[in-house]
Amino acid sequence: MTKFNPPTNKPLDRAYFKYKDNPKDESVPKYMPCCGEEVDNDYLDVNDPEDWELIENYIEDHLFDYSSTESITPRSCEECGRLIEYISELNEKAWRIG
Repeated sequence: MTKFNPPTNKPLDRAYFKYKDNPKDESVPKYMPCCGEEVDNDYLDVNDPEDWELIENYIEDHLFDYSSTESITPRSCEECGRLIEYISELNEKAWRIG
């Protein structure tokens, strides 16, 4: 019988719960070398037709919901195709401060 040894006096972060049941080898990289995103993160791939359709639908919905948005550019990693962020260009004449 092994002794239960809880990790007391240590922070319990996302990595703790992610690898609690299946410890991961430390030599395996945690981040993609090309874009710095997490390796095991669920992501949208701009090279996948189904993911591209989701990206287009999100942009279309956002453009119709927010009239002050002129255009949205999906920025992705050029090597692996992961969607990194959306860059919105606003129409300054369509909104006022205050």
